[in-house]
Amino acid sequence: MARFLILALILVSLSFSDELRESLKAFFEREGYIVKVEGEKVLVDIKNLRDGEELTVLREGKEIIHPITKQSLGREEERVGKVVVEQVGDKFSVGRLVEGKDIKVGDRAKVDVKSVCYEGSEEGYFLLSSVLKRVEKGKGCPYVVKEFERGYGVEFKGLAVAFFEKKVVGTPEYINILARGKFIKQLRGLPVSADVGDVVGDGRDYLVILFPEKVEVYEIVKSDIVLRTSYSLPAGVAVSLAVARVGTEERDYIIVSMISGTRASSVILKMVGGVIAPVVKDVPYIMGVLDKSRPKETFLGQRFDDKVKFGSVVRLSLEGDRLQERGAFLAPRGFRVDSAFYYGNYLLFVDSSGRLKVFEGDGEVYSSEVGFDGSYSHAEITTETRERVIFYPRGAVVNILNFRLALVPKNTAGAVLKFFDVLKFSRGELVMVGERRKGLIFSNTVRGSEFLEAIQAIAATKDGRIFVIAGRVGTIPVQNKGELYELEFRLL
Repeated sequence: MARFLILALILVSLSFSDELRESLKAFFEREGYIVKVEGEKVLVDIKNLRDGEELTVLREGKEIIHPITKQSLGREEERVGKVVVEQVGDKFSVGRLVEGKDIKVGDRAKVDVKSVCYEGSEEGYFLLSSVLKRVEKGKGCPYVVKEFERGYGVEFKGLAVAFFEKKVVGTPEYINILARGKFIKQLRGLPVSADVGDVVGDGRDYLVILFPEKVEVYEIVKSDIVLRTSYSLPAGVAVSLAVARVGTEERDYIIVSMISGTRASSVILKMVGGVIAPVVKDVPYIMGVLDKSRPKETFLGQRFDDKVKFGSVVRLSLEGDRLQERGAFLAPRGFRVDSAFYYGNYLLFVDSSGRLKVFEGDGEVYSSEVGFDGSYSHAEITTETRERVIFYPRGAVVNILNFRLALVPKNTAGAVLKFFDVLKFSRGELVMVGERRKGLIFSNTVRGSEFLEAIQAIAATKDGRIFVIAGRVGTIPVQNKGELYELEFRLL
């Protein structure tokens, strides 16, 4: 039940930073090219060499093409010799050829690191083992890595040659944060999605929850929510909800994405005199607003039907009760509007393979190694066969202890278990995404953040409150229910 959540990495885990790992990897994988050959005398352009280091000389062969994707996988390599470094310079170093005869200018040279010894903590040993294939504890290797309080030193044949500092930077990746999931309310029925916004137009945030057949608007009070009004949806399957100021009025609109039959048939709603009224019906898109600070600019629709799930994406404009297309949105490959949102200049979404993707412009800067298994929001598309399409909950940009971060729900279904043909998840967690520096993204699972079954939505108010809506499914519909939590954070 999400009682205590631990975010980020604790201070003793600084040695596991990606930057430190990459620095050590780059040192032990130094390489360059043969630039001149005079008999046994060989000149190489590799920087930071040391006298006595050995280099393996490799020659590139034919390009390897993947038989299915037709993409290049690199080139074949042939080992053609070995060089021992004898004289180190700033721009090039001189070595002696000790193996091989047919060395040519343009051949590739790589530092030959047969084994590395390590002296230090178990954390450092695992760090180094994740970088190099052969790491031994103790001494006796040409290369020895020693752990110190401030970082890692490297020796070659007893001489100090490099030092890599453990860096403490001002991001929550390196700070110990505790968060508590405070239970607020049990919800009647399974929540599909949720969001917050000023739907009344009085300057206050309201919690809007989407259920399979209705939308409910709640007033947010100090430690509870109070039902304000509800609206019965037209025929179809409700799959996601967004609340944003996309229209001409000084209030947020309620955008409900729905599937009817084999295609999208969504609706846009607004509050009028204390009740919810439809503005536009039968919209042929799954819709979303990627950035609430610029809602009209990031109001998108994505085509959805039985032939093309999550197809072309267009920009949308709501003028009164008329919804218009404003041109194409150049979405990255695999884009899905149901889970998409902006975190600063970064576009985040979970693609249909379940990978969390982060793009800056048209360049991918991050892709998760583990998969996300969707949510209880799904639709059955029946043509010649029946297909279940699962939708992903959208993340949110939040402020945690003066850090601006993105939180993305991640649910786990195991083998997508079915009990009496009911989709069943085993747990829900939160993934924290942040920027270490420009173009360099980190993500950490929120440790200890397991909710029972699935997170259906996460929503943040203007005053900084962060709500999590969880869902649970039983073997019969009457057992389905939801739970509302508020997250609280503090430094340890």
